[in-house]
Amino acid sequence: MHHRDDQKNEVQAATDIVRLIGEHVALKPKGKEFACLCPFHDDKNPSMYVSPQKQIFKCFVCGAGGDAFSFVMKYHKMTFPEALQHLADRSGITLRRYGGGGDEQGEQGPSERQRIAAANESAVGFFQSILRHPEHGRVARDYLAQRGISDEMVEAFGLGAAPDRWDGLAETIAHRGWDQAGFDLAGLVKARGDGSRYDALRCRLVFPIYDGIGRPIAFGGRKLREEDEPKYLNSPETRLFNKSATLYGLHRAKKPIIDAKTAVLVEGYTDVIACHQHGADNVVAALGTALTAEHVRELRRYCEKVVLVMDGDDAGQKAADRAVEVFLTEDLDVALAILPDGHDPDSLLKEEGGIERWRGLVAGATDALDHQFDRVRQQLDAADTLTGRQRAAEGYVTKLAELGLARAGSIRRSLVIQRLSGMLHLSEQAIQTLLNARSPRPSRAPAPLPPEADAPTPEGDADFPDPSLADAETRRRLQAMAQAERQVIAGLIARGDLFGMELPDGRHLDEAVAPGDFTTPMNRDLFGRVHDRLCDGAELTLASLLADLAAERLESLADLATQCDAELEQLIGGDPQRVEAVLLTAAEAVRTYHRERQYQQDRRSLHEDTADRSQLLRRLVEHRRSNPSPVRIARFGP
Repeated sequence: MHHRDDQKNEVQAATDIVRLIGEHVALKPKGKEFACLCPFHDDKNPSMYVSPQKQIFKCFVCGAGGDAFSFVMKYHKMTFPEALQHLADRSGITLRRYGGGGDEQGEQGPSERQRIAAANESAVGFFQSILRHPEHGRVARDYLAQRGISDEMVEAFGLGAAPDRWDGLAETIAHRGWDQAGFDLAGLVKARGDGSRYDALRCRLVFPIYDGIGRPIAFGGRKLREEDEPKYLNSPETRLFNKSATLYGLHRAKKPIIDAKTAVLVEGYTDVIACHQHGADNVVAALGTALTAEHVRELRRYCEKVVLVMDGDDAGQKAADRAVEVFLTEDLDVALAILPDGHDPDSLLKEEGGIERWRGLVAGATDALDHQFDRVRQQLDAADTLTGRQRAAEGYVTKLAELGLARAGSIRRSLVIQRLSGMLHLSEQAIQTLLNARSPRPSRAPAPLPPEADAPTPEGDADFPDPSLADAETRRRLQAMAQAERQVIAGLIARGDLFGMELPDGRHLDEAVAPGDFTTPMNRDLFGRVHDRLCDGAELTLASLLADLAAERLESLADLATQCDAELEQLIGGDPQRVEAVLLTAAEAVRTYHRERQYQQDRRSLHEDTADRSQLLRRLVEHRRSNPSPVRIARFGP
């Protein structure tokens, strides 16, 4: 375990969390920190902060927080060994192998996600080797040459080929002794009734589908024989692959999208590759689906605007309607760029001056709502009767209601209504009345309130058997205590040298406050870890604690540790000299509350037959001598 700790610390020290998170979301400087949209909940306003000084992140809405390991594990759904390896590779560090069974596999073997990931990695190599094969890859290479796809793009996007036979991959799996279950779970091979297996992709050009950090999570295959159907075939959804949330080419386009603050969405694999080949590298594609809310949430982390490139046909108009729905409900600017007749991105870019025409097309893209307004104006102009114009106007307002205008933010909704009023020559009040009448009615049943994640539960305290039933004053005291406990934790993480400081009654903090004195299970657990480290004389920093919590997959405790740190920072206002005063006040509050609970329990015990009455009376008298007035718990925090 010692070697693993060394490696963990080495990788953590080599990783700049600002640069790491900046590769995944758009960061904006804010004082000494950076702010961004939180990728761990549906964030509309930047609520996550990244501290370059402490190398941590914290969301003040959903509570997510931690270090570089925590971020990678949460964002990419990795295990700690996977996150350690990923960050080591990213930093150019070679991890030393060690024994002890410290990774996720243990005695149960690899997880389903790990099996699929390993199968996908092996399959990428297999398909690439087939593409290079003089015989088996010839048809695929001819197709690439016909489309003008360069060798550089073949390598950049990991293109390969599936052989023209039923069991090319299946035979290779058996011959090399690869994990058959992983390929089954990935949908790369399928089973016949007799138990034999055959390839899912046969005689196709293969496009690996990568996640945001370049791991293959699925595959797409384009037919190479005219008679084969369908034209494109994708992997089934797996534990790694969610088609509705995946954008092809994102691993190559993410940084250019952040730089341009704009993402361009095209229709297919070859369109993406053609754009990147000609220098338009902020381009991605949905996998045969319309733009979904999940796509939008992914893109909103990197940019402020999405340009949809489409044909001017009926399918394009449907995509335009979807774009308006996204614009109304997802707080992302969406514009439409209509390709010239007879062109796709590839053919346009191949013309002389194609990249300039492309950039002009994207720069001049029409706002999705304006595009739809233009169509409505045409309908209004074509209506030759007052009734016809009225029906067209009411029909469009109804459509906007169905697309979700009522769910739009108040400012965005007001702006849309204002523009509708001018176009339809109706008052804003009249349009609002129409919208109210035509908007879907919300369910009358209220959604259940979520339970508190870690409400204070002072077990064994008959005064407060159920905090949810306690009076307001009791709840306030419990909340104040939980906050004081967090301040004790944060103070000791920041200043471990204060662990033995003397309290007003002459006792030292290390002997006066114990984990069992804390009111919530999570506070007890986290303080117990801090307490044990300090008692053992081990190193204690926020970074080392977060790395250990990440390794143990204790995300909730990592979130709590960063919450404690954030609350302490608010209290001390950047002055480290104030940590001692905060810690002293919070420790006294914890001790006082604990003594008062003990006093109440002793009073109740006097009425029990088995009680040692003389000992209890001595304790009660001593308590009242040292606490002549009733205990009052102050509210802690800024």
